[in-house]
Amino acid sequence: MSTSYVGKRISRIDGLEKVTGRAVYGFDVALPGMLYGAAYRSPWAHARILEIDVSKAKSSPGIRAVITGKDFPYTFGGSIQDQPFLAVDRVRYVGEPVVAVAGETETAVQEALGKIRVKFQELPAVFDPREAMKEKAPLLHPDLEKYPRGGHTIVPGTNVCTLHTYALGDVERGLAEADEVFEDEFSIHAVSHVTMETHSAAAQYLPESGEYTVWLSTDRPYIVLREMTAALRIPAGKVRLIVPYVGGSFGSKSTLMAEAIAVALARFTQGRPVKVVFSREEDLTASSTRLAAYFRLKTGVKKNGIFTAQRAEIVWDNGAYTANAVGVAIRGARTVFGPYRIPNLELVSRLVYTNKEITGSYRGYGTTQVTWASESHLDIIAAKLGIDPLEIRLKNAYMEGDPYINGQVMHGVGLMDTLKKASQEINWEEARPKGSGNRHRGKGIATMLKGTLTPTSSCCFIKVDQDGCVSVICSAPEIGGGQKTVLAQMAADTIGVPLETVSVTHTDTASTPYNGSVGSSRNTYHMGNAVRIAGEEVRRQILVHAGEILEADPGTLDLEQGKVVGGGSQELITLKTIMTKKFAASGGAILGEARFSTEDSPLLAAKPGLKGMGSIFWMFATHAAEVEVDTETGIVKILKVSAAHDVGRAINPVGCEQQIEGSVIMGISNTFFEEFRTEKGRILNDSLADYKIATIQDVPQIVPIIVESFHREAPFGAKGIGEPAAATTAPAIANAIFDAVEIRIKDLPITPEKVLAALKEKERKTGKGIGRS
Repeated sequence: MSTSYVGKRISRIDGLEKVTGRAVYGFDVALPGMLYGAAYRSPWAHARILEIDVSKAKSSPGIRAVITGKDFPYTFGGSIQDQPFLAVDRVRYVGEPVVAVAGETETAVQEALGKIRVKFQELPAVFDPREAMKEKAPLLHPDLEKYPRGGHTIVPGTNVCTLHTYALGDVERGLAEADEVFEDEFSIHAVSHVTMETHSAAAQYLPESGEYTVWLSTDRPYIVLREMTAALRIPAGKVRLIVPYVGGSFGSKSTLMAEAIAVALARFTQGRPVKVVFSREEDLTASSTRLAAYFRLKTGVKKNGIFTAQRAEIVWDNGAYTANAVGVAIRGARTVFGPYRIPNLELVSRLVYTNKEITGSYRGYGTTQVTWASESHLDIIAAKLGIDPLEIRLKNAYMEGDPYINGQVMHGVGLMDTLKKASQEINWEEARPKGSGNRHRGKGIATMLKGTLTPTSSCCFIKVDQDGCVSVICSAPEIGGGQKTVLAQMAADTIGVPLETVSVTHTDTASTPYNGSVGSSRNTYHMGNAVRIAGEEVRRQILVHAGEILEADPGTLDLEQGKVVGGGSQELITLKTIMTKKFAASGGAILGEARFSTEDSPLLAAKPGLKGMGSIFWMFATHAAEVEVDTETGIVKILKVSAAHDVGRAINPVGCEQQIEGSVIMGISNTFFEEFRTEKGRILNDSLADYKIATIQDVPQIVPIIVESFHREAPFGAKGIGEPAAATTAPAIANAIFDAVEIRIKDLPITPEKVLAALKEKERKTGKGIGRS
């Protein structure tokens, strides 16, 4: 199908609004009579609340509300309702909100917070999930089994809030059939999302109607709506969520954060809205982080590199409350087996409470963590078998028509092309220079797969006004990834109108219909299909009206760039003229609506009796890295990263390239720089002066490579790209370090100190000099 906009390098439709500063983010929301809110936060990782004195705070100038957990005794949570809006009887991490204050100015609020006095009794705390699983470990949630929750398995009387197991075939038999069996352990650390816009929300409660309106930064408004109404035990019609532009999410803005404090305060401010904006310190220490995780992998392999079995055990550090980490420990954990054909599998995944900051979804939804372990493990296997790391991946990689672990036949599999193109770009086949002096170069490769939450649905309306302008009315927040632009491109081509006549609304749950989320890399596929279906209906109606006006068969007409054409592409009438003739006298508009769901897709058919994660589409990515290791300082310099991603079809190639480039930088930042320094649960590096992220000086040559596999049920063949983009960077770098100097770093982050220690340990054990022998 020929297109005018899909597949083209289109400038973002919101670009001018953003670069001129006119775009409104959650931070910018200003409402009549608005108050400012903030929270007094716990200084203890685990403590009983004995007494709270807020008398001086209440009498402080300009203060309109001071509340505690007993004033607003509700709990929320995506999978387990375990988190109070404000702590009631105990605190479970440093930074947990205990008292909330609303006042006329931010200064007045901060002064009042300084007057609050809370008496705590410190309780034993646990900060390592492996320690938290032990029999005598401090118990964070003694009533875990009483909390409302989803259908996942918990272990009552312990700190294990999710226990997920999976098995396929016979692992013991598969290991026995192997020529070699390899066992390794890995760990990956927690990191912050570090979005440009911190968490923010403004909430208003109308006592007369009992209705809430919340202005918030989120990537999944209807999930937050469900979470909020379940917590407050009120109908969905009593809550309205309005989402302006979102200054980045990466999974951090998927549950109640600043919203919880704003909503609680709004109940007590007599109808005045309350705005809460997290400081950068709060964003780093009291929002959510990526889950740290610990892995034990055991894999059976034939001498030729073909897998026979794999057993994986994962322990996830959940932090004090579950937020949406349960899905990470289930769906994310299953991808530990990678994009490979392995006949016998076994998984045990445990999500464990600790007295640390809340965790949750982070770009990749668990695949970032498991890919670090599985792709490092695979390179260890390749080295010990004497097989090229690229070759062993090509031998075992999924191909079109292969069954996934649940028996689902995989479609739109561009994995092999990502492996080949990423390796070609970095000249994988060329002989490696041995290095000279203290500088040694190496190349590494890593690949992965990522599914999308399935089945889910998306709805949209499309309206054509009398002037021919088109409005796409949907709940797909623009979080910085070009969501509005991609949907506008698909709408323009589907209907047949100029792109400049198409606008995409911001989310308002009072008027924009249901959407699962922008998260899970599902927006282009799911909302794109809804836009396509609604657009086709709008196009049909336009051509019917044109046929009536022209006294022609609508089947002989076409709509191109807002103009109806007949045989020979002769222009017959414009869309604006059609709308004027049809509606000028009485008024009106053309309306189209659609609901798209994947629940009945034949692509989801799985073998009877086989459970596992189905996905309507699969994303594949391969990153190849070239590094230089300084054996005197331990500093690793990234020279080049080639990043190949199977996107199905690139709706906007420049947008895809931006996603890839940004994700590589994010992956480099996670690998080398980002790390929380803690003491008894307190995060010590609570500013961007001390919590280091990659800067422009740390960015190597990045070559984004788009692979198109064309998914047959996708809009214009497109899948997703946002989540898998960062997962393979860290293992590719670690594998390149091994190629350079034959040391293996198994625990992120990779620091000069770890590199030097590994080099010394290698020399002690082998007696070999540093570098290749």
